[in-house]
Amino acid sequence: MSANRVTVNKATESSELIARLVACLPAATFEMETLCRLAGIKASREIPSAAVECTFRPRLLLNPDFVGQYCARDEHLFLLVMHELWHVILAHTRLYPRATLANNIAFDAIINAGLARQFEAPEYRGFFEAINKADEFPGCLLRPPEGWPANPQYIDAKDAPPGARQIIERLYPPNNRSRWSAPLYEEILNLLKEWIKDKIAKGEMIVEPMLIGDHDAPENDRRALEDPFVRDVLRRVTEKWPPPPFAVNKRGEGSDLSELQNALGESSEDARRAFVHVLQRCLGVRHGRQLRRSRTPIPGISGLNVMPNARDRLASARQQLGVQGVLWNQPGMVKARVPETPSRAYVYLDVSGSMNQLLPHLLGLLLPYVAHGQALVFQFSTRVEPLPLPQLRRAQIRTTQGTDINCILTHALAAKPALKKVLILTDGYVGAAQPDLLRQVRASGLKLYAVLPGESAYTQELQGVARSITILPLIR
Repeated sequence: MSANRVTVNKATESSELIARLVACLPAATFEMETLCRLAGIKASREIPSAAVECTFRPRLLLNPDFVGQYCARDEHLFLLVMHELWHVILAHTRLYPRATLANNIAFDAIINAGLARQFEAPEYRGFFEAINKADEFPGCLLRPPEGWPANPQYIDAKDAPPGARQIIERLYPPNNRSRWSAPLYEEILNLLKEWIKDKIAKGEMIVEPMLIGDHDAPENDRRALEDPFVRDVLRRVTEKWPPPPFAVNKRGEGSDLSELQNALGESSEDARRAFVHVLQRCLGVRHGRQLRRSRTPIPGISGLNVMPNARDRLASARQQLGVQGVLWNQPGMVKARVPETPSRAYVYLDVSGSMNQLLPHLLGLLLPYVAHGQALVFQFSTRVEPLPLPQLRRAQIRTTQGTDINCILTHALAAKPALKKVLILTDGYVGAAQPDLLRQVRASGLKLYAVLPGESAYTQELQGVARSITILPLIR
């Protein structure tokens, strides 16, 4: 009888969790109900907060005690589920096979901040704030500061290393700030590594913050993503989501092609100068009508002089006519209007998920060259798509969120007339090039010039593929 009562209680708790989650869907606007119905949600006290279980039927596990303590509103429960789903989605993009404490905190910091920025409405406030304190490091990285977003109170948290406050200001900018740059995963990770290293050197205790989701068994997330049913459910749930609220420097296989709205940002003067230098090396003939004429120095007659000149074409005529002359035409360089030979560079822009935070600045960097006809831009993830000027002005991109350099090689080799040089603008996480495509590239004489932003430059996978690799100064 006791066992039956426990089963009934668990079923009741699970039903209540599903009802609460579905109740907040109109405010969230996402199709979370698909997950509830297809994958199932189950109450379980065997996990700290939330996890995904892949047995006979994939299920999302939620700890009812955690929910009762920290999810006062249905919207708080929604944030908990969203956080765990991003854990699953990120399982195949982990930079390190064995995540450390610093890795886990850095990932949670970026996920929490991204969700907080996406859901700023008052009904969502209070969830992350209740789990960790704003005046303690590293817990302060995992929650918005007091008063955010209208009037954030940025403080120097207790035991925080230098640079921590600046990271928090970039994770949680005030809502009246029109321009800002969110920190990359590597920046937060390096900050945490230095802090942990310093604590160990001093022999001090490392106080761990409260993390959300299943960090004890990350292989469960990877197994969940390998399950065809779970992958299909996640695809249905996330196909209408906005871009991931973070940037992770890792390539991926990608998903269906989707159109995303971005923004145009400014780039630093040093980055523009370095980019122009590489762009000039990639200029090739632009086929089409000669639309412009420019004043160009050409060989000609620069004037008259008493010095005899054997190349004076009028000398023989004057001699035949018997004209006595003392002035001779003198050769030199003169400016004349001649048809200009148009030139244009072919640029492949990486629009994969790892470039999310840098794309506004790179789009703004490319715009003037495309507008003046000096660059023809293609966007690539696991597919190559044209990026015409109207879409570039609106900062609209089409991406699968993955990355594959082979789609660039195939596209460039198929171009007619044949290309001699192309420029690849990427963070370097492009995957391995197929040997047969590399042989075709070398046989055709095609030269690839790689340009990487200083904020995220991984050169290893471009070695042996690119003729040169240029790392720009910080673009922001």
